[in-house]
Amino acid sequence: MRCSCRARVDAHVHVNEPGRTEWEGFASATRAAAAGGVTTIVDMPLNSIPPTCDVPALELKRSVAERRAFVDVGFWGGAIPGNVAELRPLYDAGVLGFKCFLLHSGGRGVPAPAPRRARGSDA
Repeated sequence: MRCSCRARVDAHVHVNEPGRTEWEGFASATRAAAAGGVTTIVDMPLNSIPPTCDVPALELKRSVAERRAFVDVGFWGGAIPGNVAELRPLYDAGVLGFKCFLLHSGGRGVPAPAPRRARGSDA
């Protein structure tokens, strides 16, 4: 059975607002999405300044999106070293899931994870 809904979701969008709006902001990203038939974007957490790794950053990003978005917007939260205590509050505040890197991303404000060895494994 085919779904008759018309929703089109892009779940991996890098909106760089706030902080790097000249690269891509909510107005330009969501206009482009709408022009391509996308009804919802889900913003990646680690390209904006500040990255979406705590609730205040999520609230800031959400407030910017509310004023500029032409389609529905959801948010991923960032899981970075040192913010384990922020994950549940981010989830409770409405992020749809979490992004983390296994290697350094090269991004400002996104620290490299501490190297760990597998325990009980020869791998």
